Amino acid sequence: MKKLFVSMVALSLLSFTAAQAQEVSKSKAEPVAQEVQDDKVEIKAEELPDAVQHTLKTDDFAGWTVETIYHIKNKEEYEVKLKNGAESKKVKFKKDGKKV
Repeated sequence: MKKLFVSMVALSLLSFTAAQAQEVSKSKAEPVAQEVQDDKVEIKAEELPDAVQHTLKTDDFAGWTVETIYHIKNKEEYEVKLKNGAESKKVKFKKDGKKV
């Protein structure tokens, strides 16, 4: 009976240790995601390259309104969040106005 009790306590401690180890690994992953977002800078529509502005005026985007625009500096791309009624989408463009 004593061996059974000691085994149960040891198993409980191992389970607790494993659960704590998993929580620590989650907190280490968060700063990496934040570093990636630091490369995004919100800009105004007027700051978009002319080619991207022209692409947004084509029939492909008729009815869609621009909500937010981000310049992704490390890739020299532009992320545009568009809305059409209840529907919304994000589209990425290169400097030359072509979709990524």
